[in-house]
Formats: sequence, C-alpha cells, structure tokens
Amino acid sequence: MKAFKLFLVMAMVLGLASTVKAEKKEVKTVLYQVDLHCATCKAKVEKNIPYEKGVKDLDVNLEAKTVKVTFRGDKNTTEGIQKAIEKLGFKVTGSKTIDEPSKAATDGKKKDGKK
Repeated sequence: MKAFKLFLVMAMVLGLASTVKAEKKEVKTVLYQVDLHCATCKAKVEKNIPYEKGVKDLDVNLEAKTVKVTFRGDKNTTEGIQKAIEKLGFKVTGSKTIDEPSKAATDGKKKDGKK
C-alpha cells in the first residue's frame, strides 16, 4: 500500500514538472539580413541551419537576401543562430525579431506548411 501511494505521488510530481516545462517553450522568429549571392548559397543555408538546436522553421529569400528562422528560445538564441549562419561563411548585416501571429493560428503546422 505504501509503495502504491509513493508511486502515485511520484506520478503527480512528474506530471506537474512536465507541464511547467511545456510552458517555457517560447518560440521566436528572427529575420536576418545575410549576404547571399546565388542559389548555391541559399541551398547551403537551407541544408545546414535546420539542424541547429531548436530550429522549427526556415525561409531563405535569395532576392531579398534574408533568412527567416523560427526557433525555440529555450534551445537557442538570436546570437546563436547568427553565429551558425556566419560559420557557413556568410556575413550577417542585421537582424530583427518578428512578431508572429498567435500560437493557435500556427499550431499543427510542420516545416513544409502541411498538417
């Protein structure tokens, strides 16, 4: 009986801990101005940046020379993503945090925009 009560208490504590952790998943979207020259540059960014910690979405616009990255704030930082882009050999000339639509409007979407 004591073991069962102990098991119940531990289960409740773990449940509460996971709920608290889930609330800390802040998602940020940052638009970086990047010195991109060609389709190969674009492909290099698209191939490597999605593997950075916390990256949820990536949009590279060659014409505007921008890289829009959506990532979890508890897994990475604006500076961390910038360093990852620069590590690929590109100069980042600026960045701007973008206010995204409400989380409810974007829930359930994957990287390719499909459900």
